[in-house]
Amino acid sequence: MDAEAQRDTPESKASGATAAGTWLRALLLWGVPLLLVVVGVYWYGSGGRFVSTDNAYLKQDRVDVAPQVSGNVGEVRVAENAHVEPGQVVLVIDGKLLKIAVDRAEAAVANARVSVAALQADYREKLGELQLARATSQFALREYERQRQLAESKLVPLSALDAAHQASTAAVGQIGVLELEVNQARAKLGGAVDAPADQHPEVRAAVAELEKARVDLGHTVITAPRAGIVSHLPKVGDHAEAGQAAFAIVADASLWVEANFNETDLEWIRPGQPVRIRIDTYADHAWDGRVASIAQATGAEFALLPAQNASGNWVKVVQRVPVRIAIDAPPDGPPLRSGMSATVRIDTGAHRRFDRWLAFLR
Repeated sequence: MDAEAQRDTPESKASGATAAGTWLRALLLWGVPLLLVVVGVYWYGSGGRFVSTDNAYLKQDRVDVAPQVSGNVGEVRVAENAHVEPGQVVLVIDGKLLKIAVDRAEAAVANARVSVAALQADYREKLGELQLARATSQFALREYERQRQLAESKLVPLSALDAAHQASTAAVGQIGVLELEVNQARAKLGGAVDAPADQHPEVRAAVAELEKARVDLGHTVITAPRAGIVSHLPKVGDHAEAGQAAFAIVADASLWVEANFNETDLEWIRPGQPVRIRIDTYADHAWDGRVASIAQATGAEFALLPAQNASGNWVKVVQRVPVRIAIDAPPDGPPLRSGMSATVRIDTGAHRRFDRWLAFLR
């Protein structure tokens, strides 16, 4: 009875409560955090199969169409954000000056043909003069021989012999001069004296200028190079500069997602893996896709001013690598537009982070 009474005393009850509180406090201070750490390590280590990022955007093929001739916009045949087909006329540039250039080039071609015809006529004229000079020289040589014989017989004065000699010498010299003129006329004809006029270099150059003028005039009509949605159209009267984009065409097909993953997430990403895609615009919809390709360089490598990592104040920054994801977009689904923000999750296959950790222990 005394022992039972002693156990029921207030002092014994207080001692038991103190011991229970100590165990509870130790459990809360050490057990619960340790349990959370174990659960967290297990949760993180057993994960790693899915890799996701919200640094992703829808992309479509885009073509910036630039005119090949400068001028003011005369016509705009389509409306902003309208669908166009390949070859459809979009813009027409005022081509009055180019039409004048075509007329001037046509006149230059005609003038070149007349010039070649004149050169051919001059060549034939020089040939005739050469034949006449040769006949004249033969007569002059015979005359000189006759005068020489008469002079030996003292039948003519020596002055007549000198005159005959001078005439024969001039006739022979005239042949050499005309031969040079014939060769010069032949050279002006390019050596092909009987060839058609259109084969002459001068005519060919004029014809080439005419073709260029006609091509430039044809370039005043700007057509769509591919099917898509046209945007950023100029207004009638705006000046279009050659080589500078006048409008853009965004293809309404071949849609994909460009996701920029951290380089540390690329260990298990491979082409062909399935992807789940969500577009910020449509919170209740999801699309399926697959990894199409992985860029060979980080985005920083294509920057206008790449980072100079060899400098003394270098700070390591996790790089982003673009990953192209093909998206399966059904025709009856919500409309998707280039540039929309997206969130993607790639299924990289059956593996865990434990696999990587255990690899260091082997």
